[in-house]
Amino acid sequence: MKEKERQIKEGKGLVVEKNVERTDAKRKVKGKAIFGYDYGTLAKNKFDDLLYTGFLKSEYAHAKIKDIDTSAAEAVEGVVKVFTHENVPDVKFTTAGQGYPEPSPYDTRILNEKVRFHGEPVAIVAAESEEAVKEALEKIKVDYEELPVLLNPEESLGSDVKIHEDGNLADEIDVEVGNTKKAIENSDVIVEGEYETQPQKHGHLEPNACVSRIDDHGKLVIETTNQVVYHVRRILSNIFDMSQKDIRIKSWEIGGGFGDKQEMGMEHYAALVTKETGRPALVQFDREEQFLFSRRRHGAKLRVRIGSDADGNLNGIHIHAISDTGGYGSHGVTVTSNMGTMTLPLYTNTCENLKFTAKVAYTNKPTAGAYRGYGTIQGGFALECAMDELAEELDMDPIELRKKNAIEEGMFDPLSKVISEAGKIIPRDMKSCAFTETLERGKEIFDWKGKRERDRDLGDSKKRGVGVASAMKGSGVPGFELASCTIKLNENGTVLVTTGASDMGQGLESVVSQVVAETIGVRLEDVDIVSADTEKTTFSMGTYASSGTYMEGNAAKKAAEDLRAKMLKRAAEMMDREPQDLDAGNGKIFLKENPEESITVKEVGMDTIYGEKKTQLEGFGDAEDFISPPPFTTHFVEVEVDEETGEVEITRFLTMTDVGVPINPVAVEGQVEGEVAQGIGYALTEEMEFEENGRMKNPSFKTYKMPTSLDVPEIETELVRSYEPTGPYGAKSVGEIGIVPPAPAIANAIYDAIGKRFRKLPITPDKITAKLKDK
Repeated sequence: MKEKERQIKEGKGLVVEKNVERTDAKRKVKGKAIFGYDYGTLAKNKFDDLLYTGFLKSEYAHAKIKDIDTSAAEAVEGVVKVFTHENVPDVKFTTAGQGYPEPSPYDTRILNEKVRFHGEPVAIVAAESEEAVKEALEKIKVDYEELPVLLNPEESLGSDVKIHEDGNLADEIDVEVGNTKKAIENSDVIVEGEYETQPQKHGHLEPNACVSRIDDHGKLVIETTNQVVYHVRRILSNIFDMSQKDIRIKSWEIGGGFGDKQEMGMEHYAALVTKETGRPALVQFDREEQFLFSRRRHGAKLRVRIGSDADGNLNGIHIHAISDTGGYGSHGVTVTSNMGTMTLPLYTNTCENLKFTAKVAYTNKPTAGAYRGYGTIQGGFALECAMDELAEELDMDPIELRKKNAIEEGMFDPLSKVISEAGKIIPRDMKSCAFTETLERGKEIFDWKGKRERDRDLGDSKKRGVGVASAMKGSGVPGFELASCTIKLNENGTVLVTTGASDMGQGLESVVSQVVAETIGVRLEDVDIVSADTEKTTFSMGTYASSGTYMEGNAAKKAAEDLRAKMLKRAAEMMDREPQDLDAGNGKIFLKENPEESITVKEVGMDTIYGEKKTQLEGFGDAEDFISPPPFTTHFVEVEVDEETGEVEITRFLTMTDVGVPINPVAVEGQVEGEVAQGIGYALTEEMEFEENGRMKNPSFKTYKMPTSLDVPEIETELVRSYEPTGPYGAKSVGEIGIVPPAPAIANAIYDAIGKRFRKLPITPDKITAKLKDK
């Protein structure tokens, strides 16, 4: 192992594994950061010929457009163009921001002749004022042929009514290792349960926004708020039959994404208006449009069967899922795949029989897509609740059951030998795994045994209980991802980093800066980053699938090593030494045997630019994902349940998480705590609700019940150390793992408190009181 990596493993890094101030903190706190929605405001002053846009929304959840009359709208003063399905490119595509070839179906056009969810855009007005847009939208007349509405995915799969031409089955999955049915049937103990999870909406503060224009070179430029700028460029080039060199996608700061912006959410609308009119166009969603037009989490119904011997050794697990992808299939098969492939491997210490089957159903709901947790959260809820039910049948402590079956370092993920995301086979081994430690240390810190043995009755109709749940995820998408990075040494000793990935608030910019500073040996404040601009940065698949730290960090580390070697070579010439005798740190290059003999990085930069042998020192690095090393986590929860009101109060929440080496520990803790907050909402309050006709009942922050800071308890966050040899300085990614266990841990704690199991989310007070009344 290299000396530097040995130091990092032992916690002796200069910048890495330190609680440094995030590099984006000051500009955001001071209000100097420009977000995509902010740029829309700036564009109103920047472009004299800016066009405003608005959408006419479908009155129905399922209908054919028989006729659409835009003549009165086009006559409104200031209206430049009205778009319908009749005058947009006749090209089908997927909006999913994924690698190529996309696994998601090509099942949508910019505007569709048939609407498949209530509120779907049926017309776009481009006008010279917002007032003209609003007036024109009111004058468009649409004649619909109303069709039956299918909201239940199981009913949709059995219906003769076709949402899409080929039917209502978007995709299906059937994968197995071993002989699961036989293994379960021959088990001493078998548990089987059905579980249901709800559609959940991302709650990022910044709605989608973008501005499109034609620059002085005739290039289509879209400045937006997006996690996957290179994917958006590729999709647009196909829709409009344009060369990718004639399209530039730039992302401003992102005010939260959580997967919602891993999508071409509005850029195609803006591109359409600008291409057809030649004028800059502003497209912004209001909050209701954000609920309807952007993406949401897939609802799912899952059936779990587990068989074990009398000692709790698992023999076989079968998960069957039916997921609800809504009107279009964006991310449908890959999210659903993760419901099994990212959950089943967790308990395979002795279990060699695993089966995952699934169907992805179209329904007449707004389209589902990527959302933090990406399928693992649905499958994890079902599996972790079923594990507790098995522990009860075995009369075994739930933690001991998990420990007995926990996957360990050096083992292989069995399912990865036959399938991974989108069917690509990339066997992955556990080069780092502290899963068992999360269980053992958490049990002690939480006082699990003591809490389990105490009286559950608190009096005054209140009962208390404790629950536990675990999860594994991944770091990127194995076999699909590429990240690249360049680093340039400036003459003043600072460095400029370019990366194609977006920072959506999770701290990626800061992580990359720490990796670069540590590797090159400069101060953190001497690192500058340009990101997510297809004209100025190197290629990246984007920011999703918990890939940021692992993928962008690896690419940045390689680029930094490349530049460092060139810097040491140049410094050796300046110092009349050999490169291997030199080291770098804190802005200096020095002799290993005598650190006092040194020159500054600035001196090297000046010499390369202005010295005798002029050159620009640059480093390049790229990284692929071959094993997607999983982070592991276990959450411990204590609740108090009021049996009269059904209210659930979380009185303690402890997380134990293995992310390898945390590049910035306090930032990792912040990520986990944010994930827990979203997971609590998933467990107890959040649900997109629909009327029978498909209209969403609660498309606003007033009616959609996200937990606030007053609803989230203090979260104790412990990081369990491991070392991932394939990650930058031993790191794995943490962007999603913490959102998976809260729902099952809370459900298990509620059962421990009141003796009632809840297999359908969210677990609301009315459901609790109703079940308590049902004797």
